[in-house]
Amino acid sequence: MNRFESILQAFSTGDAMGMPTEFMTYKQIKEKFGFVSELIDPKYSMIHSDRLKLGEVTDDTEQVLFLIEEYHKDKKFSEETVKRALLRWFKECKPDEKGYIGPSTKKAIESFGQGREVKANGTTSGAPMRVLAPVLYHLNKDESSLITSIINCVIPTHNTNLAIESSLAVGYAYYYASKGANTKEIIDAAIKGAKIGEKLTDREFVGPSIAERLNILKQYIPEADEVDKFLQKIYYIFGTTMEAVDVAGAAIAIGTYCKDDVWLAIRMGASIGGDTDTIAAIAGALSAFQASYHNIPQDIIHLIQKANNISFKKYADFLEEVDKFD
Repeated sequence: MNRFESILQAFSTGDAMGMPTEFMTYKQIKEKFGFVSELIDPKYSMIHSDRLKLGEVTDDTEQVLFLIEEYHKDKKFSEETVKRALLRWFKECKPDEKGYIGPSTKKAIESFGQGREVKANGTTSGAPMRVLAPVLYHLNKDESSLITSIINCVIPTHNTNLAIESSLAVGYAYYYASKGANTKEIIDAAIKGAKIGEKLTDREFVGPSIAERLNILKQYIPEADEVDKFLQKIYYIFGTTMEAVDVAGAAIAIGTYCKDDVWLAIRMGASIGGDTDTIAAIAGALSAFQASYHNIPQDIIHLIQKANNISFKKYADFLEEVDKFD
């Protein structure tokens, strides 16, 4: 298994593990499942019980994989490439029928399909969840190129300060983790990315600063803190709603807390409550960037591959060809 496969598998496993607990509270998950340590049947889900099956992924993984394909085909990272990827994803995966497309993304895609421009007002997790795709293509490129590709990936659907700052925070956390940064350095990099994003849009919406939040979260990542205690701090103090700032903060906190323990990061994300699939996916990927491998049980990987008909090797091979890009 190469590094790209490991990261994509971690992200997809987080998505599939967190899908059944999505939008449950921390207390509900704790009482019903304890600490989530296996794939849960979606029949127990509050929102996916009649539409998805065990091990299925959602828009988080699908959009990343469609973006990887479209980037590979176009050999560029433009807004138009992103729009084509999202249009094809919407047509082929039918997320509206499955109940996992966000309102901002849906509104934007409908406008793309009609050839209309959309002034996206999204502030939700649909932005940071998909930045894994451009980051994976930019691990050996400079930061300027990374910033441009992330911005182009986000603004077609989420052109707001809150979404852009959170997306660059996640993107920078991935990027620096891939270069061997330690916990403090990863969080500082995420803060740096967020502050860059702060300057790149004048569509300012009311909401907290992810940079300021991460400055506080640094104080809540002592190694001695118990898992449950740590999760409660994030959930009750900072929140885990589907807002981009909540998801980015929680995922970066969990991913750095767990360091290279990918399986723990995924289980924590699936157990925390709120937007669990996206938090677990990002946290799992961030941990995998630090580890360059993963410790996820192989039977779970096999089930996810089968349930979604995914060849992680195919996407890893696409990513290996990045040197052919202009």
